Amino acid sequence: MNFEVLYSAAHAEFSDTEPLGGGKAVADYLIREWRKSEPFELTVLSPSSLVCLELPKQLAELSERQYARFCRQFEYATTDKILKRDPQRCVVLSNDISEGPDFGTLGKRGYKIVTIFHVDVVEYFTRFYVSSLIRPETTARFRWFRLMPDVLRLVFEKQYECVRYSARIVVPSAPMREVILRCYPWCPPENIVVLPWGNVAEQDSARAAATRYQVDVADDEIVIMTLSRLSPEKGIERLLAALPRVDAHARKLRVFICGAPAYMKGRAYERKLRRLAAKVRTAEVEFTGHVIGGKKAVLLQRADIFVSPSKHESYGLTIAEALAAGCRVISHHHYGAEGTVVDCSRPKALAAAISAMIADGRTKKTGDAARRSPAAERLAALLVATMECPVPPARR
Repeated sequence: MNFEVLYSAAHAEFSDTEPLGGGKAVADYLIREWRKSEPFELTVLSPSSLVCLELPKQLAELSERQYARFCRQFEYATTDKILKRDPQRCVVLSNDISEGPDFGTLGKRGYKIVTIFHVDVVEYFTRFYVSSLIRPETTARFRWFRLMPDVLRLVFEKQYECVRYSARIVVPSAPMREVILRCYPWCPPENIVVLPWGNVAEQDSARAAATRYQVDVADDEIVIMTLSRLSPEKGIERLLAALPRVDAHARKLRVFICGAPAYMKGRAYERKLRRLAAKVRTAEVEFTGHVIGGKKAVLLQRADIFVSPSKHESYGLTIAEALAAGCRVISHHHYGAEGTVVDCSRPKALAAAISAMIADGRTKKTGDAARRSPAAERLAALLVATMECPVPPARR
């Protein structure tokens, strides 16, 4: 069937040197795979493709108000582009919620919309801005959107409109699906599709590029690695708190904290981490900055233990990368939990898990898992099905 997919992706096609997180990684992966396989005509609506949009130099450095302004500008620009297309000959795929197009306007005009949830923004807001004092399903019931400042409307109104007008919602984990259904019980469960992303990194080119890099680490050292942007929700301070309790069995500990500060609280969080790291006497802690390509590949290949202490992960793409590189993984009880799952908020529990991995002598490679992700093919099939047999959105 001849049709066009209009892919609205606010974080796509930025330089890999920007620490924009999993949404960018997935968008770049889907664009890369679909341009190779050509399952349909693909038009990418990214900031770089919209000449009417003033492109921010460093998206991850914007303040809350600046980022909200960017979201609205991108919303207006993408919606305007989409409205010029025939709704009977296209499917709108949105890579984001707050940064997505105007779901209400498009839904009322008959456009078929599929939305990828990388983050449930309502749940994220309640968890990190009101410390989970209010459950997300409680805040999702609030409908007086016009009384909210625009920053909050981008969270609550945009997600409500997204759920209401999307024919399909794609989520990376079953727990995330359950939270959405609790928040919007009128949404048909069959409208929400669980699609794990797997490892979406360009592995072959990364392995080739890795030959140009070296890590100055002795063979008998134990290497622990984290890989994420430096933001408070990533919980890296939990690892630093656990390090003094780790029993390395007379071996030297090296810890690589890979990532750069990003978004509103990133810079302050990096300063906090560096202060905490300076107090660690039982391990050598190194901040590598944002790593990509060959440098990331060689660090993952050398790492013995990968730790994901995040307070919240919708899926955990970096965990998939670590597993693909053969690392043993320790993670907190978040949606993307893999490997040894512990309560990373308890330094003793995290330290015990690390110590046990060192003691059993199996810190080295466990095998090359998740070599290739089929998610692009599965999502392409879903988009084709949506075009051929559209599912009515949840019009409440």
